[in-house]
Amino acid sequence: MRFIPFVLTSTLSLGILVGILAAQDKPRPDRGRGIAAQPNALVPRSEIEKLTGNYEQTELGRDVHILWLSGPEDHRGGEHDYIRIQEVFTPLLDAVSRVTVEEAYSFPTQEQFDRADLLIKYLHLPDLTDKQFAMYQAFVDSGGAVFSIHESCIMRPVDRAEKLAGCIGCSWAGNDSSQWSKFTHDKPLFLKTEHPAFSGLPRSMQFNDESYWNLLGRENVEDIAVVAPETNGASFDEISQSEGARGNAFWTYTSGKGRVIGTTTGHYTYTWHDPFYRLLIARGIAWALDEEPAPFMSIVFDGITDENDLVGTTDNMLDYENRAR
Repeated sequence: MRFIPFVLTSTLSLGILVGILAAQDKPRPDRGRGIAAQPNALVPRSEIEKLTGNYEQTELGRDVHILWLSGPEDHRGGEHDYIRIQEVFTPLLDAVSRVTVEEAYSFPTQEQFDRADLLIKYLHLPDLTDKQFAMYQAFVDSGGAVFSIHESCIMRPVDRAEKLAGCIGCSWAGNDSSQWSKFTHDKPLFLKTEHPAFSGLPRSMQFNDESYWNLLGRENVEDIAVVAPETNGASFDEISQSEGARGNAFWTYTSGKGRVIGTTTGHYTYTWHDPFYRLLIARGIAWALDEEPAPFMSIVFDGITDENDLVGTTDNMLDYENRAR
């Protein structure tokens, strides 16, 4: 046992010492530290088009105003590039017919909520006030749509997680309950293709990314994707209950008149340049808005298709420089 150079003066101090020693002896979870950050191989456009269908000349049934919420970047470049991803995706969405896009930073104003049909948020939320939570909950309950991506489900201090879960369905329950880890092709992302958001898509997709699971969830949350070891021939429900399965990869939630879709994936910037991931994002946006997905399919290809009609990236993008805000 290592010598601790202070004198215990009370029972409280003894308790603190025991806690320190226990923490030192407790094994650290792996978190996928040995998994290399590696984008998937490029894919022929024709293969992706089998899943997007013919989307040319399609149009939304109404005008849609999207509010994209970002915040300070908190990792090395290529991870949690909140501002970079906003800069890539807002022009792609703004190019969709009948879509306008507005940007917000840290948290929307009431006026921005009032204009928005869909809030897409990719950031680590600040410690929201009770007034801000009330604004957020009112937006959803009155019919606002939300797409919550990756760390957007985390609220600290954790005792306010229940309020965030009321807005989006799931939230981080604290380090003793919720978990996170990298994952790779040995644990595919299995899709609930019976759900309309993912109907017609493959049973599974493979990514090299990160997810969270064991989140605090409201009663009417439905998991529609799970990260899990391959289980040949098993149903989605069987896979979800299998050993090593990580739920909350994608979920849906309704509150009042609002529709929410969330995912805990999307850690790496290169994941956002993967056509299969973009397909999931496009399908999620359409489901949240209760619209047909075809008009959003252009974002699957735009900016990541080369002269040989191969789609994706081979760059792990870890040299991106985060910009302080």
